Amino acid sequence: MRRAAPAGDGRLGVGSSQESDSHLGLGKCTMSPPLTGTTVLDLSRLIPGPYATLLLAHLGAQVIKVEPPGIGDYLRLLPPYGPDGMNPIFTALNRGKRSIVVDLNDAEGRRILRELAKRADVLVESFRPGVLDRFGVGLESLRRDNPRLITCSLAGYAADGPLARAPGHDLTYQAVTGALHLTDAPPAPPTLPLADLAGGLFAALGIVAALAARNVSGEGRHVPITLEESIGALLILERAEMNMPIRFGDMLRGRRAGYRLYRCNDGRYLALAALEDKFWTAFCDAVGRSDWRARFAEIDQGSLIEEIATLLADRPAHEWEALLRAADVPCAVAATLAEARAYAPLPFATGGASSDAPAPQHGEHTAAVLREWEII
Repeated sequence: MRRAAPAGDGRLGVGSSQESDSHLGLGKCTMSPPLTGTTVLDLSRLIPGPYATLLLAHLGAQVIKVEPPGIGDYLRLLPPYGPDGMNPIFTALNRGKRSIVVDLNDAEGRRILRELAKRADVLVESFRPGVLDRFGVGLESLRRDNPRLITCSLAGYAADGPLARAPGHDLTYQAVTGALHLTDAPPAPPTLPLADLAGGLFAALGIVAALAARNVSGEGRHVPITLEESIGALLILERAEMNMPIRFGDMLRGRRAGYRLYRCNDGRYLALAALEDKFWTAFCDAVGRSDWRARFAEIDQGSLIEEIATLLADRPAHEWEALLRAADVPCAVAATLAEARAYAPLPFATGGASSDAPAPQHGEHTAAVLREWEII
């Protein structure tokens, strides 16, 4: 791509270590985003890979979405459709990226990918294991062409497990890790695709770590991520208490009277988080039930939960919220998404991809990118 090349390196990249060091601060400041000058090729689709590269874009990276002919990333055309004619989730995950069409079934397409990879910093893919090798553009061969290239694979299941090559989705990854059996209730579909999101987050973290290591060694590396292991990593607290008769994790899931949701008389729910003794004491005093103080350490808190539920059902949630916050008790009315504020994809980073940038149409930037990279 026609840009000023970093000193001492003719490739597109993050530049010399001296230049890159000036971009390592991640706080909100006037400096350039930390990944300015980094080029990412994103061959992934659906949620995990695009989420990872979205985070990199918000850190300043230029992301080029490499899509096959036909419909490309099929999330784009799954209903419902937003004002841009694309699935709103696709739009949210791909804002600020560029899209090119590359046909890996064709020799010219494979040549184009190799030329792109020679000058890129990062390549992210989510094919099943071995697919790129069968196309003749395996990650090891791409890194031989460009030793500075960082590659990241997002696969479904752990490579050393029996399901390594099996198809899957977020629900199945959560199922095999035990994430759906954290309560006594029957397993239910999760409210968030945590395996997909955790996989994308760990991929972005691994890529940033690999970029930092490259500033020292000058060499790229491979970052292997699986969605099974990503959701499994989030269960670190649960596994720590797996064989304990009393588990702190159970307290955080509603078994503690001071840490749960209570329905109020307006139909809204109050999230009470009086987990520590000082907050519990403040709660009891604020609601006029100082006699509850001594019940803080009760093992079975079922009856106490019922008593609090009866009390809080007498008034609207926002009244309880105002009363308890005045007493410095952690609490909040459970907001709907429409009521809650919108949050940036990366709360600590500014200056990268705009949250209002459009998502690319399929192949929208093919001619421009190939011309800029002088591949055609």
